[in-house]
Parts: sequence; structure tokens; C-alpha cells
Amino acid sequence: MAKQTSLCADQVLPSVCMSPMTDKALTERQMLERVRRGDREAYQGIVQRYMQTAYYIALGFVRNPQDALDVSQDAFVRAFRKIKQYDPEKRFFPWFYRLLKNLCLDHIKKRRRLAEVPLEDVQVFQEDKDNRELKEIIWKGIEQLPFEQREVIILRYFQQCSYQEIAEVTGKPMGTVMSSLFYAKKKLKDILKKYWYSE
Repeated sequence: MAKQTSLCADQVLPSVCMSPMTDKALTERQMLERVRRGDREAYQGIVQRYMQTAYYIALGFVRNPQDALDVSQDAFVRAFRKIKQYDPEKRFFPWFYRLLKNLCLDHIKKRRRLAEVPLEDVQVFQEDKDNRELKEIIWKGIEQLPFEQREVIILRYFQQCSYQEIAEVTGKPMGTVMSSLFYAKKKLKDILKKYWYSE
């Protein structure tokens, strides 16, 4: 994979000194309360907590390391600018995820590219020459899924989210999530068959 995986918080908010926060016992809610008061240093703790997850989610959607880095950084910047719209009574990540998802959608629209394959066993984001061909085929299949189905596949198998966590971040009922995942796997299986049998 391209060299990048360490998203740095100073890339997101370059004007902020990257000195560690003095109070390491701060909870996420306490950090966010400070952020809502304009404390940019407190936001570093939030960025550091979620930057890797945000990067890999973006990579799953946009399929390009540099684009994923740009989109995930942009999402953190936008979240900081819109922090007054965040409801402090709710968890931060589901709110942030919606911003990230919308940016991924915008990116996909700008450059439109769009089984029982054991997705859990395929390390798609790691270099492995033996499985490279299989990974390429799987990603070709995933890219042909409707966005909603691609979303649940990425969250479930590449981010290891539970059904409840997927429901929370997407804002959909758990039954809808389970149904989407079922049909996504079924459609992916049909797509992948075409790739294998066409070769």
C-alpha cells in the first residue's frame, strides 16, 4: 500500500501546535466541550482518536490512498468548523461519520468509477502478493454495488463494526442493516462469479 497510513493531526489543523494535552484523563465528552468553546488543541485528541478509522473508511469508498487521506482530513476540518451543530448529548463518531460519508459520496460523483467469498479472511488493506488477484477481483465487485450496500460491506467486514454500530453510524434500523448486508453479499457473490468464470 502507498506510504501514508499515518494521518497526522497537524495536517488537519496545521496552525495548532502538536504538543500533548496536559490532562490525559479527559473524556471524549470533556474534550468536545472544550472544542465547542473553540479549543483547537482539545480537537487534537479527537483527531488522534479517529484518524486511522476515518482514513480506512474513506479508503474503502474512494479506493485511492491519497484521495482517502485528503477526504478524511477534509472531514476533520469540516467537523471542527461545524462543531456547533454537533449534539453533545450524543456520540461524536456517528455524527462525524455522516460528514465523512457525504464527502466520500461527493468524491465518487466527481470521478465515477464504479458469494460466498470469505470477506472476513481477506486482508484487503494489507500487501500480500499471494492474494493480490483475489483482492482485485473482490474490489471490482464491491465497486459495482450500490453505495448503501457497499457501505455496510465496508463497515461490517473491513471495520469489524457490529450490526448495532452500523445502525448507529448510518442512522438506519438494525433490521434494515441486516437486510442490506444480506442482499449486498448475495449481489457481490453474483458479480464475482462473472469475474471468475470470464477468465
